[in-house]
Amino acid sequence: MKVVHITPTYFDSSSIIGGGERYPTELASWMAKKVDTTFVSFGCERKSYHLNRLKIEVYPVKHFIDGSKVNPINFGYLGSMLKANIVHIHNINTVVSDIGCLTSFLLGKRVFVTDHGGGGSLVLNQKLPIFRFYQRAIAQSRFCLKLIPSELQKKSVLIKGGIDTDKFCPDPSLGKHNKLLYVGRILPHKGINYLIEAFRLLNRPDYQLTIVGRIYNEAFYQDLKQMADGLVVEFVHNADEQRLLYEYRTAKVTILPSVQTTCYGDYTPVPELMGFTLLESQACGTPVVCTNAGAMHEFVDHGRTGFVVKQNSGEAIATGLRQLISLSPSEYSEYQTRCREWVTPLSWLTVVEKHLDLYKSAG
Repeated sequence: MKVVHITPTYFDSSSIIGGGERYPTELASWMAKKVDTTFVSFGCERKSYHLNRLKIEVYPVKHFIDGSKVNPINFGYLGSMLKANIVHIHNINTVVSDIGCLTSFLLGKRVFVTDHGGGGSLVLNQKLPIFRFYQRAIAQSRFCLKLIPSELQKKSVLIKGGIDTDKFCPDPSLGKHNKLLYVGRILPHKGINYLIEAFRLLNRPDYQLTIVGRIYNEAFYQDLKQMADGLVVEFVHNADEQRLLYEYRTAKVTILPSVQTTCYGDYTPVPELMGFTLLESQACGTPVVCTNAGAMHEFVDHGRTGFVVKQNSGEAIATGLRQLISLSPSEYSEYQTRCREWVTPLSWLTVVEKHLDLYKSAG
């Protein structure tokens, strides 16, 4: 079996989507351990190289359709599909996806799609029956299933997860610190302002709040710093992999406070399609608190690996935090054990096997 994954953007230092870019990158990398896999995307210049067993092809983009960076075009990528048996497209609403689907069908390939939200405003599937050519649409959460276009609903399947449980794992030698952790981009829909509000309400000067993430909205970041004045809050913008693992392993609780309606009144229909942060933290044996926005509640065992609380509420987040930091050592240890057990079925190895089985079975 030869598989080609096609995505309009991919996860690197210039990523603009976050988890929506990271998912196809990780899926392709893990799939390459099992079958011949090529990862195709778009960037500033032509690149062709191998990352371990994964072949990566990046095609240069001079123009974006309607100026949208998630809607690039370069027809050179179509050649990458010629020797493939399976074409897996990521993101439904881009011209790259539409042309890739149609071309795959005409070449007699089996073509699949996973959507990650968003996309371009100008796409071919608005005028042409592109969706009929997909074998299956794959969703990584039940929340995602509901977002798949009605024409694809009957072809939709659920494959939840992925997490690298080898990389993200506990390190008992480090011990736990009096630290609360946020990991993610600094953007209004991430709800970090409610986390800082919760930290103030918690009123625990013996605890520190660490916020790890790159700045994508400078005005929001400045507002957060003003909110954090007088609190023990650390912002980390350049954490490498080792620093990230250290933060996960030593934190008492990781919080993902995303919202659909931001503090500025802006509405985001797809705030979290999965929540990599939640899986990574639990894999490291650290309980979590998240809001009920998007798909996050599907990836937390409420009351056993953490708590799901209502969004847009510092008080709700503070309540969840109090319950976790007040646990006895033995109770907290039980949470840690359950966290690791909870994410094991969501490992990338399992996710890849389910994809390969689907590729083979879809007629």
